[in-house]
Amino acid sequence: MALIMRGKTECALCHEVIAVEDEIVATSHFIADAKDPFWQYSDAPFHRRCFVAWDRREEFVRRFNEAVRPFVFGNWKRHQMQNDGSITEAEP
Repeated sequence: MALIMRGKTECALCHEVIAVEDEIVATSHFIADAKDPFWQYSDAPFHRRCFVAWDRREEFVRRFNEAVRPFVFGNWKRHQMQNDGSITEAEP
């Protein structure tokens, strides 16, 4: 998961600092290929407002969900990103 230090870490989209009160979206590292156009956004934090307005959001959400779909986590649940960037858990 992206390391986030509120008041110091920048949003991957607008490059402004993420404040204590900001809602955020963040993922674990799920793209290994540094040449992939989404690589810089894998394991990166976003302001939720920036993420929701991002013109490439739908593709990013799809790619994240495809990458994590095969994995069942320690609580026997699968993770799925919603369109607003929230991560929900579902039974396998």
